Amino acid sequence: MKLQDEIIKRVRNLTREQQEEILGILKSWQTGKQREYQRLQTKADIDVVVGDRVIRTQTADISAAGIFIQATGKFEPHKSVRVVFTVPGSSKPFKLQGSIARVEETGIAIQFENITPYFKEILDDVIWENKDPEKANP
Repeated sequence: MKLQDEIIKRVRNLTREQQEEILGILKSWQTGKQREYQRLQTKADIDVVVGDRVIRTQTADISAAGIFIQATGKFEPHKSVRVVFTVPGSSKPFKLQGSIARVEETGIAIQFENITPYFKEILDDVIWENKDPEKANP
């Protein structure tokens, strides 16, 4: 049995009060370290449309809130973009809109826009599944 499965099994057998106590402990361990959504560091192919330019590149990391891609050149913060990418382990591509949140020497950070909470949850679930060390590719 995987460690996570055993933890989940044992937590399900606790009372509601015990579960709330465990949740409080977990949150305290992660204070200052967590993001709203889990980030997956991965190199996946991605197409980015910026204005009339199409850029084929790779991701550096992905979360349900945004993505960081490897890119060089001149980019304007707040510029609208469209992205198409597939998270490793997922067969369906994600087609999302966003805007350039940050420009760095090695690439650009894109914040997703107009993404529903349901779709964010789907993307976040796919990312969590890929972070499972037993499924990770060396």
